[in-house]
Amino acid sequence: MRAFRMVGGIVRTANPTMTVGDAGRPQETSHMAAPQAYCVKCKTKREMSDHKQIEMKNGRPATEGKCSVCGTKMFKIGAT
Repeated sequence: MRAFRMVGGIVRTANPTMTVGDAGRPQETSHMAAPQAYCVKCKTKREMSDHKQIEMKNGRPATEGKCSVCGTKMFKIGAT
């Protein structure tokens, strides 16, 4: 029997590589999820496409990419 828990409206399984699909059957997902950041155009948190790790001028890590829905440039400070 699998252990399920509700996290922010999403059902998560005990195994991080499996999620529950619409039909209730587990589906395989990728190990590396796309990083998320706030999109100022969509006004919500979205996954980044074409993301890449960068280093800011002060030496801190950051991630920049594009909104997967509208294509607006996104930026997130910190390692992901």
